[in-house]
Amino acid sequence: MLIPCSRAQARFADPEIRLERRAPAPMVWDEHGGMFILRVDDLEVAEMSHPEPESGFLLEIPLTPENLIRHLEEFAAQHRLPLAPPSVPELAEAAVLAACHLPGPNLFIFAEEPDLVAKRRGKTLEIAVAGAFKTRRVPCREADLVIHLTKAAMARLIALVVSLARAGL
Repeated sequence: MLIPCSRAQARFADPEIRLERRAPAPMVWDEHGGMFILRVDDLEVAEMSHPEPESGFLLEIPLTPENLIRHLEEFAAQHRLPLAPPSVPELAEAAVLAACHLPGPNLFIFAEEPDLVAKRRGKTLEIAVAGAFKTRRVPCREADLVIHLTKAAMARLIALVVSLARAGL
């Protein structure tokens, strides 16, 4: 499933790297072998004006596209994700993995069990991911970022997005 993404950024303190997508584009929400994946492609290395104190991702999803709710509900139904209304207006989850691939230096930058926080910021949903990122050298073809979530975490994330999008109608 493709979800509009108005902002995608990954920043790392060590190594000092910042990746971002220069223009809004879709984010892929998918499932592979029971693991749910959020993926943003076409990231580019950006200049860092100052060293980043913390490493993590920042994603923004507009809550206003007219088909957003329908696409999310169809995705949830297809994967048998229960959409219980959230009890609070934000979500805090331990993701399974957050990672970036950087093809130039062949870097795989990853954090196991990073913290994911999703909350409304005006007319967007902000997804922030923080954790203890590590680096490995592996061959890779494109600069992207991925977040792996359990089925339960994905169900809660979709329920939150649907609830916030409906509240904005």
